[in-house]
Amino acid sequence: MKKKSILFTIPAFLIYTVLMIVPIIGAFLLSFTDWNGISASYNITGAKNYLDMLSDERLRNAIFVTLKITVVVAVTVNVLGLLIAMMLNRARRMTNVFRSIFFLPYVLSTVAISFIWLAILSYTGVLNSLLDMVGLENLAADYIGNANNAIWSICVIEIWRMLGFHMVLYLASIQTVPQSLYEACIMDGGSRWHQFRYVTLPMIVPGITISVIMSIMTEMKQYDIVKVITNGGPGYATETVTYNIVTQAFGNNMLGYSSAIAVFLFIVIAAISVLQIQLSKKLEVS
Repeated sequence: MKKKSILFTIPAFLIYTVLMIVPIIGAFLLSFTDWNGISASYNITGAKNYLDMLSDERLRNAIFVTLKITVVVAVTVNVLGLLIAMMLNRARRMTNVFRSIFFLPYVLSTVAISFIWLAILSYTGVLNSLLDMVGLENLAADYIGNANNAIWSICVIEIWRMLGFHMVLYLASIQTVPQSLYEACIMDGGSRWHQFRYVTLPMIVPGITISVIMSIMTEMKQYDIVKVITNGGPGYATETVTYNIVTQAFGNNMLGYSSAIAVFLFIVIAAISVLQIQLSKKLEVS
């Protein structure tokens, strides 16, 4: 029986190996070459690509942009997601309706919603037109073409897109907390804040860990919204690390160098995930 169970895992293991393990190993090996992605020949350059990363101003800017988007979006969607989940958990009516409304942006195509937001936020778009119609043309702004506004526009779109997903994660975690713990807290004179601080929060640490890790991973790999909305601009104001990887590989034909950046990004995300998991284990209630 055990052998038959193992056989059922083989297709999934093969798919995972082909789509995940092989590309990771391939990228790691390519990061030590100068292959341009076109010619059949290439040279082994050792750690040159990794050393070049240290002096790459464009990459340094992309890292800063990525970190800014990640911090703003991850903090916002987790805080708001938890608050909304708590409110929906206490609601007696229309819970499923509101949950569906919040979750809807996440299931839509990212490219599709990017074009919708592009039509809204462009200088001649819907938002500025509405402001002009109601006599508030002084509030109109260039939300995409201005370097200072563009990155915040990306953050707002991502928060709107991801908030429902994290709200559902927190709602599922909150609903697993035994009601008897809240009753015991109330009997001891605990307020709603005490119920949240000493019952809800410690019991949903695993859910918090999953939500935080997934939000960080998603934003560290941000590409499609940036590509559609700003194309990395104006200048390099919204260029993320993933956008930089794609540009270096297929725009500048530097597949070896872009592979080195991809390996670096992989290591950073893996390290953050491990640290977050270790921290959650210390906070988790057994």
